[in-house]
Amino acid sequence: MDDNKVLTLASNERIAMTKMMRLIFEIYTLRVATPATVSRAGILYINPQDLGWQPYVASWIERRESPAEKANFTILFDKYIPTIIEVNKNRFRKITPIPEITHLELLCNLLECLVTPESCPSECPKEWFEIYFVFATIWAFGSATFQDQIIDHRVDFSKWWLNEFKFIKFPTGGIVFDYYIDHETKKLLPWADLVPRFELDPDMPLQVIYRKRSTFTIARGIYNCSNNYFLCNL
Repeated sequence: MDDNKVLTLASNERIAMTKMMRLIFEIYTLRVATPATVSRAGILYINPQDLGWQPYVASWIERRESPAEKANFTILFDKYIPTIIEVNKNRFRKITPIPEITHLELLCNLLECLVTPESCPSECPKEWFEIYFVFATIWAFGSATFQDQIIDHRVDFSKWWLNEFKFIKFPTGGIVFDYYIDHETKKLLPWADLVPRFELDPDMPLQVIYRKRSTFTIARGIYNCSNNYFLCNL
């Protein structure tokens, strides 16, 4: 773009802009920018490491309508997140590298799904907020861990969590990923309880069994979504 505010595209198409028009480009690097572009552009550089995760979380909490949610979430983020972010940097291997802010965005999205006026009324105990927060944090930060040739990082994550955070008690046996929250009792129960026992009818053709299983899988997925859960690997 020259001083006449004419934008020249790579196809040599020229677009004239009015005095009231401005352009904002969000780019990853200036490595291929021309000297003319650099000399005419005002550059604002924001380092994610310097900015941190707190502004995003504070903005998300501010948008919550319930005062009880705002107060409890502020305490819970300060209680859990700094520790898990520090450990998560180097200890647990992921299937693919995930930025820190992505974990926080996933956590907030899960909380929006789980913490509703029906599941956590304004007069409910603070422990209800914490059990949903713990559940969402475990899946936001630990769901992408995997088992390599030496270490099962899902098991390692589970052992670390149980040793580090003992405020929410998990049932004995299994790992933290094996349990869901029952919305009625607010207790952690095994995911396996949601799967009915399969009994094979020897007289039924295989293709009929497969069709019924597919229909049941879709129905069960819809049921769990309606209860604010989404199950993977169905």
